[in-house]
Amino acid sequence: MAHFVQDEQKDGARFAWNILPTSRLDQERMAVPVACLYTPLYPVEGMAKVDYPPILCKCCESVLNPYCRVDFMSKMWVCPFCLQPNHFPHEYSSISSENLPAEIMPECTTMEYVLDSKTQNSPIFLFVVDTCMQPEELKELTTTLLQNLVYLPEDSLIGLITFGKHVHVHELSFEECPKSHVLRGDKKLELKKIQALLGIDQRSMQQSAVNPGAKFLQRRVDVEYQMTSTLEDLSKDAWPHKTDQRPARCSGAALSVAVALMESTAKGMNGRIMLFSGGPPTLGPGMVVSQEKKDTIRSHADIVKGRAPHYHGALKYYAQLGERAAAAGHVIDIFAGAMDQTGVAEMRGATVKTGGFVVLDDAFEGDVFKGSFQRMFVTDGGEEQNLAMSFSGQVDVKLSPDLKVCGAIGCAYPLEKKSSCIAEREIGLGGTSCWAIGGLDPAYTTSFYFDVVNQDAKNIKQQCYIQYITTYKNSVGQTIQRVTTISKLFADIKTKDGFESMKVGFDQEAAAVLMARHAVYKIQSEYEFTMDILRWLDRRLIMLVKMFAEYQKENPESFRLSEEFMYYPGFMFHLRRSDFLKVFNSTPDETAYYRCFLLRENVTNSLVMIQPTLMAYSLEEGACQPVFLDVSSIAPNRILLLDDFFHVVVFYGSTVHDWFTQEVWKQPDYAYLEEFFQGPQEDAKNLLESRMPTPIFVSCAQNGSQSRFLMSKLNPSITQNTVGQYGSGGGAPPVFTDDVSLKVFLSHLKKLAVAP
Repeated sequence: MAHFVQDEQKDGARFAWNILPTSRLDQERMAVPVACLYTPLYPVEGMAKVDYPPILCKCCESVLNPYCRVDFMSKMWVCPFCLQPNHFPHEYSSISSENLPAEIMPECTTMEYVLDSKTQNSPIFLFVVDTCMQPEELKELTTTLLQNLVYLPEDSLIGLITFGKHVHVHELSFEECPKSHVLRGDKKLELKKIQALLGIDQRSMQQSAVNPGAKFLQRRVDVEYQMTSTLEDLSKDAWPHKTDQRPARCSGAALSVAVALMESTAKGMNGRIMLFSGGPPTLGPGMVVSQEKKDTIRSHADIVKGRAPHYHGALKYYAQLGERAAAAGHVIDIFAGAMDQTGVAEMRGATVKTGGFVVLDDAFEGDVFKGSFQRMFVTDGGEEQNLAMSFSGQVDVKLSPDLKVCGAIGCAYPLEKKSSCIAEREIGLGGTSCWAIGGLDPAYTTSFYFDVVNQDAKNIKQQCYIQYITTYKNSVGQTIQRVTTISKLFADIKTKDGFESMKVGFDQEAAAVLMARHAVYKIQSEYEFTMDILRWLDRRLIMLVKMFAEYQKENPESFRLSEEFMYYPGFMFHLRRSDFLKVFNSTPDETAYYRCFLLRENVTNSLVMIQPTLMAYSLEEGACQPVFLDVSSIAPNRILLLDDFFHVVVFYGSTVHDWFTQEVWKQPDYAYLEEFFQGPQEDAKNLLESRMPTPIFVSCAQNGSQSRFLMSKLNPSITQNTVGQYGSGGGAPPVFTDDVSLKVFLSHLKKLAVAP
């Protein structure tokens, strides 16, 4: 799989099938879709970057690329997508085979064009703070906000909205005393009404020489004192509520006011709306649960059985806010800090539509929130130390006539752009060839699904082309367009050579992530039962191995999978057991949190979510080494390090834990043990500091209560049902579970695959 990683490093794209089938029928038989995971801002080493606009085909508007046929004598180029001849502009009159422009150099399949070099102010940050929480929690939140203000560029604009039962829009430009505009939180206010109440309507704009919304959004360096004093003086919402009631919290109304303020005063400018919520919305538009505590907040079973009266209405409401924010070029982030649910399951539309982040923690004093919030402001590593965040992303797809795009799955929403490369079948967000992304970062990845439209393999060409045109604004407001052009070959799977080519071109890591995204989208959009999705995944897996495995009919012992497919069934096994599909013991908020990151992360991170990595440290085996994600990897003299993206677990075997509690490394004869114990701790620290969101760190011992974080991810190869295989020493089996092991799963797969 190393060559697939090399292709990703070159263009930021991973395909499930790197050799494409010649017909739609062959595509269906292959079970895994013809699809691609594309990372628009992948850090391509040595990428060409020019400060002039791209040359477009006059017919299909694709961009000049290395796969174009060029006639240097007549100064013309032929578009590989529509075969239209085009003249080079007069600026290219000196080109020749020895003097090539960057666009047609073979190594420049991915390059960037700076369309607008003018810089603007750094991004706008509008903080929307919930005050319906305990004073200690509110103090921790405001302290974290103040500590991280210094990471914002001096010229960035900041604003503040607080809410409880009412919405308070703070006027930071008023220096004499704290001043805020108060809006009701129990009513849905239209955009024009909010503009009129805040004095930022069209009439006020015409009467004022400056933007009247500037009083709410000021440069950080100018209002740092006012912002600091306002946050320090924040107190718990004073509106009383009975002991058997929840606080009146109008999160939906506050977010609506924030979106209205930003789109009225800063439309088209880079901006982020950051919502900090300490509980579920109980009032006004977008409410998730009533104030009465006797009305419990919805569970997965309530949603499936239609017993969540506010769920679908709130889901639609926040999705509409997300679309409005994305259309204005703004991003919505949600930071939730509470032991109970906060309504993230309903609010996810606001972040998914805009490319924002969701961070879930038990409290605002937790390391997950503090570490994740600080990582929001990392820089790009350049000389100017600009923030590594981009805005107003838009991806346009161009295809050869033999391919059609079915749709995209990720943190995006479709734009109404029609073209000839749109397929009749829709997968995910379909019906268009252009998608708005909103917020972008170097790890953001979208999946695109395609159809082969040629019904006759004899008439299809040997090669096809795919072009991604991504337009975005960087953190200083420059408009940049990245163009990635990819070429793929076709092969007839009915021939021996074509069949072998298809096998060699199968990327099982990308395929697992693409299938996981498709399954999650089907659950979220079609409200299917989890068992229906599991059956769908099983059918697809059986179809795949039935076609590409070597076996004799009705003889499971003869079943063999080649190296290109051997890990894929294991990925599907762990996907079936993951928190993305199994919702038992998870709240809707937790499930939405996990799924949001699966829909936006790259192949490497997504694969860690599906099948976590497990490293072992022992004195006998030397340095750390990867081990099987299996119960058999547990040993008394081992330290295990588990990484499932959301958790980092350091697990001590029983013997090693005894050494650790006794601090034996302090004895001169055992001083070498100090380095042994520091190894996993340092590796865990590196993971915690480099990831967004910051994972939950768990340190546990064998047979301890928190060892469940590790045991739940391991393959249960040794259970109470296989105690005979565990040994005759009379020890208890490591895992008590009814889940089948990977061995049993593969055994059933073999039987079904070889069945006639």
